Amino acid sequence: MPGSLRIGKIWGIDIAFHVSWLIIAVLLSWTLETGWFSVNYPGWSVGAYWSVSILATLLLFLSVFLHELAHALVARARGLHVKSITLFIFGGVSNIEQEPPAPDIEFQMALVGPLTSLALGGLCGLLLLVIGSKTSPVGAILGYLALTNIFLGIFNLVPGFPLDGGRVLHSIIWKLRGNVHVATRIATRVGQFFAYLFIFFGLMSFFRGAYLNGLWIGFIGWFLLMGAVSANNQSMLETMFKGVHVDDVMNRGPATVPANISLQKLVDDFLLPHGWRSAFVMQVDELVGLITLSDIRHIPRAQWAQTPVGFVMIPLARLHTVTAEQSLNDVLPLMVGQDLNQLPVVQEGHLLGSINREDIMRFVEIKRSLGLDQVNA
Repeated sequence: MPGSLRIGKIWGIDIAFHVSWLIIAVLLSWTLETGWFSVNYPGWSVGAYWSVSILATLLLFLSVFLHELAHALVARARGLHVKSITLFIFGGVSNIEQEPPAPDIEFQMALVGPLTSLALGGLCGLLLLVIGSKTSPVGAILGYLALTNIFLGIFNLVPGFPLDGGRVLHSIIWKLRGNVHVATRIATRVGQFFAYLFIFFGLMSFFRGAYLNGLWIGFIGWFLLMGAVSANNQSMLETMFKGVHVDDVMNRGPATVPANISLQKLVDDFLLPHGWRSAFVMQVDELVGLITLSDIRHIPRAQWAQTPVGFVMIPLARLHTVTAEQSLNDVLPLMVGQDLNQLPVVQEGHLLGSINREDIMRFVEIKRSLGLDQVNA
């Protein structure tokens, strides 16, 4: 995810946090210090309030991480590849590189997250009973974590995309109707209903004077709405691309240049005259790499005439490649997940063409113009 910082790896899964997490961590710590611990536990020092608030914030995000880790571990146990887990402003997201192949698997993956949060909340509640001191700093943190984890578990069961409850609903409809796209359409409509409901209550709270709570509720509603719309659009694209392969969309005459020419000749004879921003690099008739404007900019201009393209290019080993037979439904998630604008289409080392986002969007626009983008129930 762009804007994320990697902090480690657990069981082969990269762990990162988005910069937005820092914003929410500061805001949550401040809110806990001023509006929770200082109100509910009077008599502590300012340092104690801040220490407890910061620790509670970190432990809450640890709880969110365990929630996401549960999703990831169930997905991996069902044969799905989990690349990373990223904490961000609304909690966390597991980067699972493919959708569940069956409704039973999706149901298990979705339900385990809320169950984990509820279990964490119950555990904190039991620990609070064991220590017996509800007004101590440790007791205050345990009480807060018990409430928030139980709330998160229940909230995530709301049947609205992209919450776990929405995915549980999606899996049930998928199982009953036998059509994943119909299930997505119904589940996203339910998700939109709940999103508008949150936005409505958020606005009501705001205009009744609960400004901060109103903003939060409305913002959550907006987040749910964007998630539901995105899921519905993705489903429509998957339906549109069903049976469509790279060979049907690819550009069969991509920009190519020899590996042994200088950067100066590349700029003067190819990039400037043709307006190219990148080109595939060839050695005889085999693809060996890709050269882009940013690669050239890293070389001092005085050295362009003496520097071959092959010395500066991105080698083939570092490029993602696809085959002409691959489905667009497999290729598009790769382009989006890796933030790639184009991919070379390769067969046994030979460049057959390229596919980029413009090719895909042109295909989508033509289908829409012909009225071929409708999803059949």
